[in-house]
Amino acid sequence: MTDLTVKLTLEQIQLKRLRLQSISPDDDKYNKESQRLVPYLSGEALWKECALVQKVLLETRAEFGQAGPEHVAEITYAFEKFDPLNAALLEELLKHDQLAVLEELGRYTGLETKARFHPGTTSYDLVDTARAHLFKGAWKDVLRPKANEVIEGLCMTAEENSGILQAGRTHLQRTSPVPLLSTLASYAARLAERVGRCDDAFNNLRGKISGIVGTGAGVDLVIGGGKSLEFERAVLAKLGLEPDLTATQIVQKERLADAGHQIVTLMCVLCDFTNDMRILYSEDIGEVTSRDSAKRLGGSSADASKNNPINWENATGKCIVVQSGMPILYAMIQSDLQRDLRGSVQARYQPQAMMVQAYESLCRVSKELGQLSVNQDRVAANLESVRTFPSEAMVAVMRAHGWVHPQYGVGHDAVKEFSKIAKKEGRPLLDIAKEDKEFTEFYTTLPEREQEIMQGRLELYLGSAIERAEHNLKYAREIAGRSSMEEIK
Repeated sequence: MTDLTVKLTLEQIQLKRLRLQSISPDDDKYNKESQRLVPYLSGEALWKECALVQKVLLETRAEFGQAGPEHVAEITYAFEKFDPLNAALLEELLKHDQLAVLEELGRYTGLETKARFHPGTTSYDLVDTARAHLFKGAWKDVLRPKANEVIEGLCMTAEENSGILQAGRTHLQRTSPVPLLSTLASYAARLAERVGRCDDAFNNLRGKISGIVGTGAGVDLVIGGGKSLEFERAVLAKLGLEPDLTATQIVQKERLADAGHQIVTLMCVLCDFTNDMRILYSEDIGEVTSRDSAKRLGGSSADASKNNPINWENATGKCIVVQSGMPILYAMIQSDLQRDLRGSVQARYQPQAMMVQAYESLCRVSKELGQLSVNQDRVAANLESVRTFPSEAMVAVMRAHGWVHPQYGVGHDAVKEFSKIAKKEGRPLLDIAKEDKEFTEFYTTLPEREQEIMQGRLELYLGSAIERAEHNLKYAREIAGRSSMEEIK
């Protein structure tokens, strides 16, 4: 069509060609969204964070009288100059990531300061603490705001379409009506509850500064006898973390699995919504569409006229991708005695990939909510069949009065018999029912409101749906409106 590469700088071309060589779609196809998480979930982010923990360790050591201000000044400067790329190259030489961190920081400090690095600690004091801090930040700074955006989008869309009544559907069959307001408000509240659960789980991630087997013995020798737990708490407090007092050489991974599980349940609710939308988007139902896709068309390489629910389907499909990370998180809970390398390998993959895919899905849904258009004519047309066949409402009226048909039995069975005839003849249910003398006598005794419901005035048959919707909208906005996880504690 056109050589679009001519519009790019040499640096952009090189970067995009490198991304094409990536194995993970998070780095290639979904790079635009995943870039927001690079400062938290990338290899570069982990290198920088481990360097930060070393800086905090030395700063805290100085507070405990085991280092001087000149040492703190040197490591502060070293941290500013720290190069993750050189640290990675050093790892190839030294065959150890945290030794590489120490060497890279040590390039900018004197030996006296370098000798005060890593005070009685082990590599996973750094790695597990760094990851807990990064994951918590990724949720708080990136995923949560996007989830809030989706929740607010649902609330606004619900309110904009508050007067629309659509056919309810159970087992994909039309039945008694639901306000669109109610449907969208329910999803907003469900997502908000999941956000709150994610807040709790990510808030509960822990760190450790307790040495090679978790006893704090090495820290005690460096900082001072009996001070290891106090020192650990002081270091972690600077990172907004609490210590895992059950830690061995590693932080125990149950809490990380909790965070992953809550991301999964958030995705499950999100994908329940997106799947409903793709069904409503279908040509046979056609109650919603995307203004952008409807204008663009060409969603198929074969059929140029198709308006495909691309983002709804993509988001729905990602649910299982996110779920697939949980076996890894569950496996990480197990470790041979104080530590083995299985968890080290597994931790390079999850929950990072789960979080990226969840974020990408939230981005798609937020975009689609901004483009959502409700086809009120199709909604009304689909509801018309329920108006002419209000069988569930008719049964409810009969049950309210305990009515029994002398031949067919209780109201449910009578309506079933009337429905068979009405469906066969293609006529309104009430017309058939009124041809039955026993029903007509019963019908004439009913209050006017109940007669009107049977006549198809389903606006009168909403129960407490509006009240429930208003409650859900208020709750959803309350959760989404909280500015930080700290407010939820």
